[in-house]
Amino acid sequence: MKRTLRPARSIGGTITLPGDKSIAHRAALFSIIAKAPITVKNFPNNADCLKSLEAARVLGVKVKMAGEDFVLTPPESLQHAPDTIIDCGNSGTTARLLSGILAGSKVEGTLTGDDSLRHRPMKRIIDPLTDMGAELFADEGRLPMRIRGTKLRPFEYLMPVASAQVKSALLLAGLASSSAVIIREDRITRDHTETMARELGDGISVRDVKRLVVADQDDPRKRHMQMSEPFKREITLSADARITGGSVDIPGDISTGAFFMAAAAISGRSLTIENMGLNPTRTGMLNHLKAVGCAVEITGKRTISREPRGTVTVTGGALKSRRISGETTVALIDEIPIVAVMAAFATGTTVIRDAGELRVKESDRLTAISENLRLMGVKCGVLEDGLAIDGGRDLSGADFLSHGDHRIAMAFSIASLFLVGPSTVDDDAVVAVSCPGFYELLDQIVK
Repeated sequence: MKRTLRPARSIGGTITLPGDKSIAHRAALFSIIAKAPITVKNFPNNADCLKSLEAARVLGVKVKMAGEDFVLTPPESLQHAPDTIIDCGNSGTTARLLSGILAGSKVEGTLTGDDSLRHRPMKRIIDPLTDMGAELFADEGRLPMRIRGTKLRPFEYLMPVASAQVKSALLLAGLASSSAVIIREDRITRDHTETMARELGDGISVRDVKRLVVADQDDPRKRHMQMSEPFKREITLSADARITGGSVDIPGDISTGAFFMAAAAISGRSLTIENMGLNPTRTGMLNHLKAVGCAVEITGKRTISREPRGTVTVTGGALKSRRISGETTVALIDEIPIVAVMAAFATGTTVIRDAGELRVKESDRLTAISENLRLMGVKCGVLEDGLAIDGGRDLSGADFLSHGDHRIAMAFSIASLFLVGPSTVDDDAVVAVSCPGFYELLDQIVK
């Protein structure tokens, strides 16, 4: 349904976010291979996470409510009909992580999804899972994909690209098959899978590689920092690793919070978000806010279920441009749509590189962002792996296109609050993929 949005007079207040999507997916899928029940607090009611919960139910997990919590009781053995088809909807996380579980579980099944998901690449998981000994069948490396699980081989893998989903699929495959797995990362990605595995089970360890001070080969009087090994982090899963069960308390979703923090940043006002997740692999947006001229205050910091969280207050300022590339892009990959919107209101030219991954998300996000920015009156160039955005003020309201992508719809809904005249978003229902209550939260902060 088309939604009309009008400029905001002011931004402010205090909000609480729904549970973190990434953690919720993993809690639901871990229950498939757990040895005892998992109790999940603050499970979000979005379409993507509900697909992971439904997949667990299809594979034999009993899902019950205990007050506001979910209790997920695993099956005694993972069994289902070979012709079982599991619909992952729009959720790439569901499809990729579930592929790992099925690959190591000695069962057969087919994964499919909506039109968008069926066009997204799966080769990045097919290749390493095949190397482990799994049998996966997919035309042109896309869904639908049939998986015939088996006992997998021990596996060592240096991640060729930064992808938490690929890393998680391989770790889950090892857990399902009782196979040893070693994953090495040159660029550290979000670590919810290994964090949850340590909270709910045993047999997994994480080692960060230290940087050493070494003498310069050409001039021994000089010193420089050098990694002691050709990677930054190593995750080791032993063959006897298992998920024993327990409880998971999910903090508020920082990726959803990014949209509301951006509203405060652009407005120059203050906004507070309570109980927001502060996992160090997810706080790229907070670092970005500070880098472009905002104040970020964190209070009440605590850790529950090994996941840090706290109350975050963002106060906007005179936004400035920034060059974003490399590990900074990796840390911001889900937030690039709203980062681009912020850039439209900043002084100078923001350049975003190393973001080619955005071309194979729910939409081609680089194209979707540039088209909508131009509708506002922003000069935006599309690069092979990113964007160049000239910031400015007094931008015009526009009829924005969501391209069927929840993050595009939410990003340009935020932009609409600061444009001259009303704007529309062509399909507001798409936000249900990640945050069905997005517009209700928006109403709480708009004055």
